[in-house]
Amino acid sequence: MYRLLTILISFLFTAHAMRASVAIPYVFVKNYTVDDYKASCQNWGFSLTPDGMLYVANNSGLLAFDGNTWKLYSLPGQEEVTGVTNYNDTIYTRNETMLGSWTCDKDGVLHYHPLNTVPPEVRFTPPPVEIPFTLPIEIQNAQPSAFATNGTLFFIGTLTQGLYITDSDGTILQHLSLQNQLQDNIVRFICVQDSRQIWVALDNGLSQISFDPPITLLGKRSAIGKLANAGLDGKELYIQTNLGYFKRSLEAASPFVPASEAEAQPCLRIEKEPAPTVKQLFRDTEALGIFADAEHVYPAGDDLYWLSTGNEAGLFHVADGIGTLKCRLLFDNYNMNLVTRGKRIIPLNDSLVLISAMQGTLLINIRELIGNSLGNTALKISGLEYIDVSGTHLLPINTQRLSLPHDFQEFNAWVGTTIFTSNHQISYKIEGVSSDWSPWQHDGKITFLQLPEGRYELKVRKYIIKGPYPELTLSIEVRPPWYNTVWAWLVYIAFVWFVVQTVLRYNLKNLQREEQAKAEAKRQAEQQQMQEIKNRMLEAELQSKNNELTLQTTALVKRNQAIQKLLEELEKQKETLGERYPNKLYDRMKVLMEEALNNQADWVLFESHFNSTHQNFIDRLRQQYSDLTTGDLRVCCLLRMNLSTKEIASLMNVSLRAIELRRYRLRKRLELEGDTNLVDFLMSY
Repeated sequence: MYRLLTILISFLFTAHAMRASVAIPYVFVKNYTVDDYKASCQNWGFSLTPDGMLYVANNSGLLAFDGNTWKLYSLPGQEEVTGVTNYNDTIYTRNETMLGSWTCDKDGVLHYHPLNTVPPEVRFTPPPVEIPFTLPIEIQNAQPSAFATNGTLFFIGTLTQGLYITDSDGTILQHLSLQNQLQDNIVRFICVQDSRQIWVALDNGLSQISFDPPITLLGKRSAIGKLANAGLDGKELYIQTNLGYFKRSLEAASPFVPASEAEAQPCLRIEKEPAPTVKQLFRDTEALGIFADAEHVYPAGDDLYWLSTGNEAGLFHVADGIGTLKCRLLFDNYNMNLVTRGKRIIPLNDSLVLISAMQGTLLINIRELIGNSLGNTALKISGLEYIDVSGTHLLPINTQRLSLPHDFQEFNAWVGTTIFTSNHQISYKIEGVSSDWSPWQHDGKITFLQLPEGRYELKVRKYIIKGPYPELTLSIEVRPPWYNTVWAWLVYIAFVWFVVQTVLRYNLKNLQREEQAKAEAKRQAEQQQMQEIKNRMLEAELQSKNNELTLQTTALVKRNQAIQKLLEELEKQKETLGERYPNKLYDRMKVLMEEALNNQADWVLFESHFNSTHQNFIDRLRQQYSDLTTGDLRVCCLLRMNLSTKEIASLMNVSLRAIELRRYRLRKRLELEGDTNLVDFLMSY
C-alpha cells in the first residue's frame, strides 16, 4: 500500500512537472479590418498556397492576399463565398448554392469557372482535430465553433469569447478576445500557417497571430505608462515609467505588476556617461545611409550601438570609426510607432532590447529576429496595367520589359512578397525620373502618371532585417507618338524631297505659265480691243436702229395724225355739204383713209425693227404672259418707247379712252401692284 501511494505521488508530481514545463507563449496579433482589405467584414475560411498566397472566403467574394496587396474577386452573382481551398494550382470555392474553380491567367487575374462537382481530393474543411482532453467549462460556455492545432498548442475558437489557446492537458494558456488583442469575439475559422503562426477568420475582420515572436508587446501604454528605464535581475524584468515602477517574469507571458522603488531601483540601467553622437562614432557617416541623420544613439555594449531615426532603428558594430550594420528594424512592419520624445531603446543584454513605443513597451529578441529574417523570399509582380482614353489594359506579369503608349494616363504595378514573412514594406524609384527611393509603404500598389517618351527602369526593393535589400527591376519603354517614330521621319524625309521636287517643277511650270500668260494676255488684249470695236460698232448700229425706229414711229404718228385730221375734215365737209357731197366720193375717200390708218404692213415692219432693237421684247412677253392680245403687245411696245397716250391712240387709230382702258387691263394681265409704274416696268423688262 505504501509502495502504491509512493508511485501515485511520483506520477502526480511528474505530471505536474510536465504540465508546468509548457510555458505560456507570447503572442503578437496583427488585425486586418475592412479598411485594409476593402470587402465585407464577415469571413468564413482560409486557404494557404505554397507560394505564399492567402485566400479568404468572404461575404463579398474571394479575397487574395500576397503579403502586401488585397484583391477581391466577386462571383458572377455577387454571392458570398463560404468555403475555399486549393489543389494543383487551382483555387476552389463554394457557397450554399454553387461550386467553382479559379485559375490565374498570364495577367495575374483570377477567373471563375462554375462547377457541378469538385475532384474527390478537394476538401473544403480540414481534417477534424482530436481533442485529447475535456473542454474546460469556460470554453464550453463560450460556444466552441472552430478547432486547430500546431502539434503542441490547441486553438479553440468560440462564438462569444474569442480564441482560447490550451496545452495538451486542456490548460488555458492564453485567452484572446475583444478585451485584449482581437477585434471580434466571434471566430469562424482557424488556419495553421506553421508552428509559430495562425490565421483567424472573424465575424468582423481577420487576425494573424504569431507565437513567441521576436517582437512582443509586453504591456500597453494605457496600463503601465511610457517607458523611461529598465533592467534585468536574472529572469525578472523591472521597468520605470511615468506611472511608477513595475516588474514581471520573462519566462512566461505574465502581466506587469507594481513594484516598489526600493526593489526596482538597484536593477535599473545606469548611464555612466552621455551617449556619443553619430559624428563622434563614425568617420564615414554617408555609409550609414538614412542612419547618418539619426536623432538618438544608444550604447549596447561590445562596441554595439543602436541608432534611431523616424520610425526605424539600426544596430551597428563600430570598429576604428567604421560602422557595420548588424540588423535594422522598421516598426511600420508591426504597426508600431516609436515615441517622439524621451528614451526609445534600452538594451537589456546582448540579445534582448526594450523599445518605448506609443502603443506600449516592446521586447525584441535580436537573435531570433535575425534568424527569422534569413532566407527571405524575393519580390514578385502580381499585376500590371495602364490606363488611357480607351480604358484599362492589363499586361502580362511574367515580363521584364514593358512598352507603354505615349498617351497613357496612369500606370499601376502590384508588387508582392509573401505571407510567410513579417517584413512587407516596399520602396521604389524610377530611374530617369528620380534618384531617391520612395518612403517605405505596406501597400504593394505602385502608381505613376504620364511619362515623356523614353526608356526607364522601375526598381522596387523590399525591407529586410539584415543585408542588402532585395530588388526587382522592370524595364519600361514609353513609345513615341506615331509622328515621332523612325517610319514617320522616313515619311517626313520623303515628303520634304517630294516638296522640293514639286516646288522645282512648280517654279518651272510657273515660268512656262508666265510666258504663256503673257502671250495669252497679249492675245486677249487684242481680242478685247477687237471686241470693244465690235461693241462700239454694235452700239452704234443699235443706236442707229433705235433712231431709225424712233424716226419711223414718229413719221407714222405724224402720218396718222395727218390722216386723222383729213378724216375729220372729210366728216366736216360731208356734214356741211350734205347731199351736195357725193356719197360715192365720200365713202371712197373714207375707206382709203381708214385703210391707210389700219395698214398691217406698217405694224409688221414696226415689230421687226422693234425686236431687233429691243432684244425680242415681244417674244419674251408672249412667253411669260400668254393671255396678252396683239393689241396688248402693241401697246406694250409703244409704252416701252415712252410714247404718250395721245401718240399711241393716234398710231392705233383709237380714242384716248380706249388706250386708257387698255392700260388698265394690261396692268391686271401683267399682275402689277398698285404702286408699280407700268411704263417703268415695261422699260426695265
